[in-house]
Amino acid sequence: MTETVLDRLGIALDDAARSDSNVFDPPVAILWPDKGRQWEGSIARLRQRRQVLTLGPHNPSSGTGPAYWLRCVAAGTLEIHGPGGLPVIYLPGVSRDDLRSVATSNQALAPLAPLQHRSQWFTQSSGKDWTVRALLINQDRGLGLSVAGDDSTSQALIAGLGDLVQLPLSRLKERYIDAPFLNGLLNPDPIRRLLQWIDDPVAVRQELGDVAWNAFVAQCESDFDFDPATAGVVEAARKLGTAEGAWVQVWQRFREAPGDYPGIHQRLRDARPMELFTPSGLAWPQDNEAAEDQLRNRLLDLASLTAAGAASQIAQLEDSHRERRGSVWAQLGKSPLAFAVEHLANLAAKCTSAPPTGNVEQLRGSYATGGWTVDLEALQALGEVDHDRDMKAVAAALDALYRPWVEAGARALQDAVGPEANSGTYVASDAPNLSASQVVMFVDGLRLDVAHLLAERLEGAGAKVAIDIGLAALPTVTHTSKPALVPINQALLGPGAALDACRVSSGATAGVQTLRSLLAEASVQVLTSSDFGDPAGRAWTEAGDIDRKGHSVGSRLAHEIEGEVTRIARRTRELLDTGWSVVSIVTDHGWILLPSGLPKNDSLPVAATAVKKGRCARLKDGASADVSTVPWHWDNNVRIAIAPGVSCFEANKTYEHGGISPQECFVPRLTITASEAATSSSAEITRIKWRGLTLVVEFTDLPEGAKVDLRRQAGDAASSIADLARFTSGTGKIILLVDDEDLEGATAQLVVVDADGTILLQRETTVGQNR
Repeated sequence: MTETVLDRLGIALDDAARSDSNVFDPPVAILWPDKGRQWEGSIARLRQRRQVLTLGPHNPSSGTGPAYWLRCVAAGTLEIHGPGGLPVIYLPGVSRDDLRSVATSNQALAPLAPLQHRSQWFTQSSGKDWTVRALLINQDRGLGLSVAGDDSTSQALIAGLGDLVQLPLSRLKERYIDAPFLNGLLNPDPIRRLLQWIDDPVAVRQELGDVAWNAFVAQCESDFDFDPATAGVVEAARKLGTAEGAWVQVWQRFREAPGDYPGIHQRLRDARPMELFTPSGLAWPQDNEAAEDQLRNRLLDLASLTAAGAASQIAQLEDSHRERRGSVWAQLGKSPLAFAVEHLANLAAKCTSAPPTGNVEQLRGSYATGGWTVDLEALQALGEVDHDRDMKAVAAALDALYRPWVEAGARALQDAVGPEANSGTYVASDAPNLSASQVVMFVDGLRLDVAHLLAERLEGAGAKVAIDIGLAALPTVTHTSKPALVPINQALLGPGAALDACRVSSGATAGVQTLRSLLAEASVQVLTSSDFGDPAGRAWTEAGDIDRKGHSVGSRLAHEIEGEVTRIARRTRELLDTGWSVVSIVTDHGWILLPSGLPKNDSLPVAATAVKKGRCARLKDGASADVSTVPWHWDNNVRIAIAPGVSCFEANKTYEHGGISPQECFVPRLTITASEAATSSSAEITRIKWRGLTLVVEFTDLPEGAKVDLRRQAGDAASSIADLARFTSGTGKIILLVDDEDLEGATAQLVVVDADGTILLQRETTVGQNR
């Protein structure tokens, strides 16, 4: 059940009623002073849920009476009808000090004086009355909302309290509550009220009463040429969907926030005209569903085509379905394949050219300058879909387009690495050489495309990020390549069992405890996920869970990447904020992700292997294999068999690493430093997504009064291309609309500015395009 403001007000009263039974007798009542009479608008609704007694003229049916009557009801000598429980005695026009001084002032309050010693007070910690705004913004005992502090807002809070307390708390958590928002509750405009009626006609009719209903009907007839008393909601939904005349504005308002009117979705389904072709096909849910079905089938058919043929088909599908990304159904998450095909089209345009060739350095340069973007498009295409049937459709497209590209890249790098590794010229990147106030953050499985997402997030918050691309130790498994990154004297490590490094002096496997001991001996602090250490020294820490999740959830790792980037970025910024000068992010390997599975390779005899992983195996001494081999990073005399192309020595794998491919071997190393423009560690833009020319922006912990805008030049407010910049704060989501269709494809800057216009956060985007 959705929690409302009224629910939370009840919880606050319950909290006030709690007392220590070892110190006090149980309270007989809760005393609620309200000198300014701010809460009167909520009492009638609150009384429907609990026993609320109000000081005033004697009227037992409304729970109102003078002080003697209130005292008798609280003592149980008088009974009244209504909810039970500990009585709440609401005192409009009375402060806590008024009740304390009744002996010398207002004798009408005298009967209540003894109750103050046997009751709990519903007041602020300071003893002051709870004002409406104070309770709404209080983080510990209140609702923790963002509310403007001006007089207009305070007045609107009191006037609109009866409507405000009925709102879902989740809706208010995403908003900056100010006078215009509250006045909108007090005086609903005709369009909003019409949409509410189409959404739930019974509830609106009951809420309005006869007088307000008649006024609503008259206004609908005047403004929209529609009589809700006789025509009904299906006719209204048909007018809404066709969006002609005055109904254009009604549709636009619905389009801005379709999630606020869930009942309209079915109304539009029922109201679709019977004609086969309608001029407003994006309005009707069944048309969107049919388009998704058609697109799904077309994607599934790509599996039988060549890469070139699939690319041609994808381009046509993108042209046919791109418009649906601007529909209300896209906003509601009902058009996932329309978004996936955008990424597939980008992927097709990038990977159908001839695969790169050359030595390791040339292949690294090619992957660094653009190859990684193909991986990102594949990952984001998968991230758009959730249902298994849609995952299979995207997987079919990736099999036709992406799989051959990954295969060609893997074989090209295997051909290049083999001779270099065997001749000793393939050299894995060294462990970082730490300086004072530098911390190394190890992230297991930070592939280059994900590293670029992380860099974008950090740069948007004002940090400076440099990305270098190194070579992973072979084979590309954590047990081998992680120890090679630890900032210690690497001569202390040597070959161990299986694919593990070990401590030379003791033979102990280079696991967590051994590496921590070696770091401590090198005067490098080891920080847990919640530690910050001494920023004057040097440190090692770990963050992220990418590799474990990849092995656990396979293709659905695509849904986890955004959360992982958020957590790693937040930890990085926390370290910078606590005084570390440099955070160096290193990783052991990347990975290959193919949703239809990596092909099983059976050419490696079990008898020849000492240990076998998905994409590599350690051969027994003297054993031979029909696949390529390279020397082990920790012992050149040990041979490591490498799975050819994108194949795997184990079956049923969609996510794997350990082999040789650009995705696995070309590992990023990020160097992050703070800048003067960096914001606090908590404020950030967590996600942006274009739905046609509507940009959805999700954010966390923005300061009060922050403004989100979309501009051609970040520092020039006059260059805004949004129809309206949005003021907001806290954590939530807003939308920005771009009215000019000619701007689609243009580069723009998404900015968050404070009340003085200073840029707090910034991110570059392309209008109408998701990357």
